Amino acid sequence: MDADKNVINTIGTFSPFTQEIKTAPLPPGFRTNPDLMFKGDTYPAAYLIHFNTKMEVYHVSLEARCRLFAASFRGSAQQWFSKLGAHITIDSWEQFTVIFIKQFQSSMLYVPPIATLANIRQKEGETLQDCFIRFNAEVPRVRDASKEAVKKKLIVGLREGTKFWKHMQAKTPFTLADFHAQAEPFMWIEKSMHDLKKSGGSNNNNNKGRGSKRKMSWSPKRNDRGRSESPRRDRNTRDRSPQRGRMRDRREPTYTPLVASIEHIYDVNSIKGMFKKPPKMNRFGTKDTKKYYAFHEQTGHETADCWQLKEQIEDLIRNDKLNEWVV
Repeated sequence: MDADKNVINTIGTFSPFTQEIKTAPLPPGFRTNPDLMFKGDTYPAAYLIHFNTKMEVYHVSLEARCRLFAASFRGSAQQWFSKLGAHITIDSWEQFTVIFIKQFQSSMLYVPPIATLANIRQKEGETLQDCFIRFNAEVPRVRDASKEAVKKKLIVGLREGTKFWKHMQAKTPFTLADFHAQAEPFMWIEKSMHDLKKSGGSNNNNNKGRGSKRKMSWSPKRNDRGRSESPRRDRNTRDRSPQRGRMRDRREPTYTPLVASIEHIYDVNSIKGMFKKPPKMNRFGTKDTKKYYAFHEQTGHETADCWQLKEQIEDLIRNDKLNEWVV
């Protein structure tokens, strides 16, 4: 067979193999793969894995595998093997692979320890997403990269003083998955702010400017003589707020500028139980059945038009919550 002829040409007269290895049969119809070739100038452990994978496909025995492995040597590797017979006897596949790795380990690529991941730190102005991309690209290149070790190196690499760094000081994640789950809302905020800067505008709750404070205010209506008039307090211009238990002006107030829409803020934070369930809308507020609003779980209007959600967000900001969403 072609494979046996290659083995004979490779091992020559002074074969280091025992008789059991020399006479081990090859699988019926087996043909050598031209891709299996080792010249001594590549990573030996990787080639060994590649070779074993091919042998497993054809169910080649360990004894016959020794001969095929030797037959794949070229160049300096072939010269090295041709001299083994005068110094050593190989009686098993395990012994052969150990000798092979020891001989060619000088050409093995250096695999740094996981401690080197501590050198990957978040740069000034760098987003969490960009930092994680750089970090994850290095993880496969280090050894002993357990999930617990990777989690610790990620925390160490966070830039001190950032909002997420402060969050990690107060709530250390139990697992790597927990770390990424806690990082996700901060990454969303950074993306929203990036999109906001890119668009050159403010994506808030119908805000007209950035200089407004957290206190809501109304602009009084002026008459033809330039005098301010108090808003008419009749049932067409006011409504009772279920959250505050008082009468409110129906004209649109000015809310705190936000970095994202109220729909997005509600979607991200609703699972945290931060919002109070609003009362059902009356029949006058549910005319448009094509518009469904998750906050009320009813049809009637769009989320962006809901003043009850806007006021709940404003109240949470006044209580030092949702501050990460404030411009």
